[in-house]
Order: sequence, then structure tokens, then C-alpha cells
Amino acid sequence: MPRTHAGRLVTQLIAAACLMTVGILREAQAAPQKAISVVGNVTAEGEQGVPRGVTVSVETFDGKRLGEVAVNGQGEFRVTLVPTKASYRLTIKAAGYYPIQQELDVRSAILAVPIRAVLTPIPGAKRAGEALLTLTDQIAPRKARKAYEKGVQAVQAHNLPDAQRDFSEAVAVYPCYARAQTGLAALLIGGRDLPAAEAALHKAIQCDPNFYEGFVWLGRVLNSERRFTESVAILQQGLRLSPSAWGLYDQLAAAHYSLGLYPQAREEWLRVEEINPEAPPELHAKLSTAYLREGNSEKAYAEMQAYLQAEPEGRFAPQLKSLMHQLEAAGAVHNPSEQAAPPVPPKP
Repeated sequence: MPRTHAGRLVTQLIAAACLMTVGILREAQAAPQKAISVVGNVTAEGEQGVPRGVTVSVETFDGKRLGEVAVNGQGEFRVTLVPTKASYRLTIKAAGYYPIQQELDVRSAILAVPIRAVLTPIPGAKRAGEALLTLTDQIAPRKARKAYEKGVQAVQAHNLPDAQRDFSEAVAVYPCYARAQTGLAALLIGGRDLPAAEAALHKAIQCDPNFYEGFVWLGRVLNSERRFTESVAILQQGLRLSPSAWGLYDQLAAAHYSLGLYPQAREEWLRVEEINPEAPPELHAKLSTAYLREGNSEKAYAEMQAYLQAEPEGRFAPQLKSLMHQLEAAGAVHNPSEQAAPPVPPKP
């Protein structure tokens, strides 16, 4: 293949990868005619309410994941799949609880497979939502803390208007309540009130600079508004105070990528991987675009393989498969069938 033609193909691949990076993607369509749903409810032994951070996944016994969802505020979930085998593996897990795994027999299922699961707490284990207390958590008045807790419960119940009201009440009582300001900002971002969200996050950072989540959310706001240079400055400030916060590196990498500083972005995403071995699989998709921009097709291809190994039916899968085929056709990778993907941490 002529060198110039291969170069044009790689350039086209980079353009396609950039669209993927900013989230302009289409998800694979299901075939509803044969689909069934795994539906159910999750509770915890000896506890009221629903545990936080519960996820439910369905996969084949060779590890191919078909779907993963988080339970809602009532502990309910639904995973829809098109079965091609008689049985699958169902996994339910949450931080601080023993995971549940069971065989899922779909041979007699018509429309749905009902599941009821009870999680058992791990004695002394830290659970989702049990964050370390920060300075303003400890000195916030009781009334402000109660309002914040009500807001968290409203979020878990997907009652966002009530949550925004409760968070607003918490910061009205105590404006320097950094965690409540950040919670309020997250809801304001969802409502596209970015100026108000930015003001709340600046207040959170001013009052409690060691609460790194304020920096992470502010970086997201600034990146979404294409204020990348400001975002870099804010995120670097956060990293000086919280050098092990992987969310800060992730947002910093996004800002550097958008500024065309691809080596920096790649190094920061690799830092995310180092700090958090359980980072979302989409990190591999991000790394692949950075490597493509640097002209390193081999490593980009390996990262695409790693993503597909972790999420074979994930929302980036169709685009990555297409990019891989085009890289192969362009002769940009050597022995693609033998290309080694970066190791993916084993599933618990």
C-alpha cells in the first residue's frame, strides 16, 4: 500500500477517535424480538434501606460481559440481554459487602428472570459513601448536616428537585460546607446552570481545599465550557493538595488532550491507571486516542484490545472494532492477531 494512502487512513482514524473521545458515539442496538430481562431487588442483611454503590452484571462463564447496571434508590435493577447460551453468571457486588455470584438459567425464561438478593456486610469493611470526614464536615452545624443527609437520600431515590432543595438548605445554614456545595453543584450541572455550579465549587474549594472532589467537579465544568487553560491551573492546584486523587488526573488529561498536548494527556491517563487499577474500562479508549495522536498505532491498537477485553459489548465497542479493522487495513499494526493487550485486572 502506498505510504501516502496509509498516512491518510491513519489521519482519518485519528479524526474518528477524536469524535469518540468527546462522547459522540452510538450504542449498539439490541434485537428486541428475542430479548429477556433479568429483574430483581437487592437488600442488605440486618439493614434498612438500600446499600450504596450496588452493581449487577451478567456475563458468560468465559468472562464476556453482556450488561452491567447500578441498582436504583429502591434496590431495583433490570439487565436486558439477547441469550445465545443456556446459562450465564450473575454477579452482585458493593463495597463493604460479600459479593454474590450465581448461575443464571435462562432456558425456561419467556420474558423475565426474577432475582432477589440479600448482601451480607463484611465486618469492619468500609462501604460506599462512608467518606473520610473533611474539615468542614466536622465543623458544619447539625442542621446543615441533617439537610445534606436528606439531600443524599433524595438523590438515591432519584428525587433530584428535593435533593437540590436540601443541599441548598445545607449551604444556606453553613455556606462553607464544602461537601454540600459540591453536591449542589453536581445537580446544577445536570440542570445546565453552569455559572451557579461554578460559583458553588469555587466556594467549596475556598472553604476546604483538601476536599479534592470540588476541584474534580470544577475541572469538569471548565472542560465542558472549553476553558481548558483555566481547568489545567485549577486541577494542578488540586493535585498539589491531593496528589493521589485519580479523578484530578483524569480531568487534567482531558484538558491537556483538548489543548493538543497529547504526551501529557497520555501520561496523566496512565497515572490514573496506576493509582486506580479498577478505573473504568473507557480509560483504555481514552489512551488509544492519545496514542493515535502521537502516531503510536501499535499501542493504540493494544489499548483498543484491552477495552474490548473488559467490555466486549460496551458502548465504545463498535467504534473501536471499526478503528482496529481500519488500522489493520492500513498496515499500521504488525501481526494484529498476536498483538498483546495491556493486562486487565482479574475480576473478583
